[in-house]
This record gives sequence, C-alpha cells and structure tokens, in this order.
Amino acid sequence: MNDVLGVRAEPSAIHWALVGGTAHKPILHASGTETAPQAFRDEEALAWIRQRLIYIVETYLPCRVAIRYAERTAKGANKDSAKARCRVEGVVLEAAGSKSLDVVSGTMKTFASHSGSASPKEDLASDHLREIDWSDPMLKQ
Repeated sequence: MNDVLGVRAEPSAIHWALVGGTAHKPILHASGTETAPQAFRDEEALAWIRQRLIYIVETYLPCRVAIRYAERTAKGANKDSAKARCRVEGVVLEAAGSKSLDVVSGTMKTFASHSGSASPKEDLASDHLREIDWSDPMLKQ
C-alpha cells in the first residue's frame, strides 16, 4: 500500500488523515481526531495517544507517516501548551519508528515545497482540496 498517514499534534490530541492516490489526485481513505481523556495525567495521555496511533497504523497499514510541526514563527503566551504539543509530536515519531515506518516531518512550509500548491495554507482552509470535499460530514468524524 502507498498510503500516507498525516498527523498534526495538539497538547493532548492528534488529528490524522490517511491519504492515497497521487499528488494531483489524492484519495482520502479515512480521517479523525483522537483526544486523550481529560482525567488522564500527562504520562497516561501520552501512552493513550501512542496506543491510538499504533491502532490506526495497524488498521490502515500506511507506508509512511507525515507529521506537521508548528511553524517556528508561531508565538503565544502559553509556552506550556507548546511544550505539551512537542511531547505529543515526539510520541508520534516514536510510535511510527516502532512500526518501522518512514517518517516525513516539518512545518507547513516544508510540506508546501512538495505540494505543488501556491498556497497550501489557503487550501487547508477551504472546503475542497484537490477534489477532496472536506465539507462531507463523514470526513469530520
């Protein structure tokens, strides 16, 4: 299978999408958000996110994982949140490595250089991305 699992981390969650097809005509196979229970301590939440990611990998069998990092220009008053997101990104990297998957990681600018799009950030904000209809309620589950 040549599908790629794309992941974006948050302090206690991951957003993911499994995409196949070609760069010019991608096919979205599945997507979702995995959020650790609020009652979990940090270490429990990270272990839970790792288990969920491994479940997704074992279910869909991607050949590669792409991890989107925060832009280095991203600023905010909540540095603890940024540190928490980095911890989740590390867990995603480790989980992908434990399954011997190739990993591509970087900021939006990194992915933009490979996408062939003039404005990938605007593409993500729209309801359509290369003929994938993101407004479909089934894709937002």
